[in-house]
Amino acid sequence: MLNRENYIKQISKNLALLSGEIKLLSSINLYDINIVAEDFYSDLLNLIYGYDLKNKNRVEKNAVAIDLYDNKNKIAIQVTCDNDSKKIHHTIKEFISNEYYRYYDRLVVLILTEKKKYSVNFDTEGKFQFDKKEDIWDTTDIIKYINTLDTGKLENISKFMQLEIYDKCNDKKRTQASEIDTIIDLIEYISEHKSVSKNVDPVIDPEYKIYKRFRQFAHRLMHEYQSLYILYNSALDIVNETLGIDEAQEIIIMLFLQNISIKYLDESDDDPAKALDKMVEYFNDKLSENGKQYDGAAIRYYLVNEMIKCNVFPNERSEYIGGK
Repeated sequence: MLNRENYIKQISKNLALLSGEIKLLSSINLYDINIVAEDFYSDLLNLIYGYDLKNKNRVEKNAVAIDLYDNKNKIAIQVTCDNDSKKIHHTIKEFISNEYYRYYDRLVVLILTEKKKYSVNFDTEGKFQFDKKEDIWDTTDIIKYINTLDTGKLENISKFMQLEIYDKCNDKKRTQASEIDTIIDLIEYISEHKSVSKNVDPVIDPEYKIYKRFRQFAHRLMHEYQSLYILYNSALDIVNETLGIDEAQEIIIMLFLQNISIKYLDESDDDPAKALDKMVEYFNDKLSENGKQYDGAAIRYYLVNEMIKCNVFPNERSEYIGGK
């Protein structure tokens, strides 16, 4: 059971790192990673689903509508960073125009960043079936399916991804953690160190906390949150979507952060800025014991975001009622 959980964690972490790298590069119009991703996902999906996918761009330069194909299982896959519905419409149109529906029973659009909630209908002109819920994939869909596999398959997938993503793509950054790597390792550390020394009866009221309880620090806290949000929010979104944190883990994280933040706030004479500094230093030191250098600003953003959610420096009910 423990091995299974470790394999799933490692697979999810590597997929999150890849997704983050692709999202970053595509945002500045560097699409070379798409070519690398096509080969990677061809091998990965073959391992996961038992497909016999090949990269069409290896035999036909700039192939239209589809990038990966499996003649045996009659499935074709378009691999793209573009999550706009126009891209999907265009892919379907080209699929029909080239009469690929004669050779493939299914078309899948694999989005390397994250898919949207598509409200539009995709017209296939009655040539083939396309279900926007089942045939548009992103990393989250792949991980959900991986979670159903037996331990032997998970081990093979984990080894493959360790070699293809961590060992190859991150060889030059072995001692330098990215913001995604930092947030993932921070969440894992908190989940593994879940001792709680104090029961807190909190009140979730961010406005009271920022503008009344910490009013002398309000401008600084909000400015810091807004500045860090621009840099790190997409990384946090990727981590949350990829790891799929469940309710039990959310409670563990909340209890741990409540207790440790109260401790540092008491030590800092109710100065939240100083307490945050101490918490960032604490987590950075703990994570860095493995020899990596972590992104302190990513840790700070995660903690400030949890403060807005009232998991850090919780409003204790007795203090809250007195403050109101």
